[in-house]
Amino acid sequence: MLKKPIPLLLLLATVLYAVCSYLQNGLPTQYWDWRHELVLLSGVQLMSVMSAAMLLAARPSWLEKPLNGLDKMYGLHKQLGIAAGLLLACHWLIKLSPKLVMAMEWAAPKLKHGKGAKDPLMSLAKDMGEWAAWAVLAMIILALLRAVPYRLWRKVHKLFAPLYLMGVFHALILMPKSLWFSPVGALMAALLGIGSICAIYSLSGKIGSRKQVSGQISQITALPANQLEVICQMNSTWPEHQAGQFALLNFDPKEGSHPYTIASAPRKSDELRFIIKSLGDYTSTLSSTLKVGQRIKVEGPYGCFDGGKNMQRQAWIAGGIGITPFLAWLESPSFSNAQIDFYYCVKNAAEATRLDEIQAACLAKNIYLHLIESDLGQRLNITQIQPETLADIWYCGPQSLGSAISEHLAQMSRPPRFHHEAFSMR
Repeated sequence: MLKKPIPLLLLLATVLYAVCSYLQNGLPTQYWDWRHELVLLSGVQLMSVMSAAMLLAARPSWLEKPLNGLDKMYGLHKQLGIAAGLLLACHWLIKLSPKLVMAMEWAAPKLKHGKGAKDPLMSLAKDMGEWAAWAVLAMIILALLRAVPYRLWRKVHKLFAPLYLMGVFHALILMPKSLWFSPVGALMAALLGIGSICAIYSLSGKIGSRKQVSGQISQITALPANQLEVICQMNSTWPEHQAGQFALLNFDPKEGSHPYTIASAPRKSDELRFIIKSLGDYTSTLSSTLKVGQRIKVEGPYGCFDGGKNMQRQAWIAGGIGITPFLAWLESPSFSNAQIDFYYCVKNAAEATRLDEIQAACLAKNIYLHLIESDLGQRLNITQIQPETLADIWYCGPQSLGSAISEHLAQMSRPPRFHHEAFSMR
């Protein structure tokens, strides 16, 4: 997995710009020169992270393995959005800094030589940059506000592509020509070109279209704890997935796609099983709106939560609805006679998802199942699973429990590899 891509991208952009600027202009000696360089540097950094965010939004399949799955890619996309907001704020604060500097008398006023005619193209680029900046900041705030419904956020988020193209125009016109013929110019040309292609791809509605397969709901079963088991019959073009992967399901075009783990291994009948828990406004309506025979679109498969090929001693940990990828693993022919302890954390046995199926599969595969019921006062104690003896820990469940496990492992001198799903898509 590619580690710390944002710092690496920013470091590359910063070093290239600093070297090119120094070779062309030398070291700045006064405030106005420093301001000019910092405005350009923050602009290069800003467009670098925005271009990377635009690339990830296009869901390129060739980046799934290096970034460890689409779920991690969307987590990185969110981080890039936050970084873009911070850099955008810095860019404009540096641009607006002369008022404060002049008021504090920290620098002499800038001398203007003549009053040449304003370039209308440059004026337009400045205006478009300012309009896009305010809109992007508003979008980032909306994305961070969990109170905003997903349906609204999804529609607003589509504006990122045209706003990005406005930023590209701003950069193309205002970046000095001398920099375009330097290494940093080559980097910006590549990033802006890739980002613009992805933005146009997004505006055309083509993102994910090649991986969309139609199907229909063949069976719906109500399960305990407000869960719904949905069996989908896919057409013959569905590619064989790996047990533990997920797909984006579109039950309603107005609502759009949502990610759900495929709770079944590949089946010859081209059936996919999904288990959906009522967790919000949308999922709470599915029990009454989904119908057998209903046409659906499934995009995927995605993700790298596949159990790996390492058959050394490992632990599986599922919390609540996080059982879904493990149901697929237990259904697959893999993991027989592997050294696996499976910890299933539930409120009580009556609310455990398909417990009979899990127990039978664990018995057949010689997997040691530990059912941890919170109603009985039981809690998962990470020290009791002896992580120092494990090669891998695979976890899917609430973020709070995952964070606690990760923090404990971080304190170990030689921790096992920790694999987890990251379904926070916004």
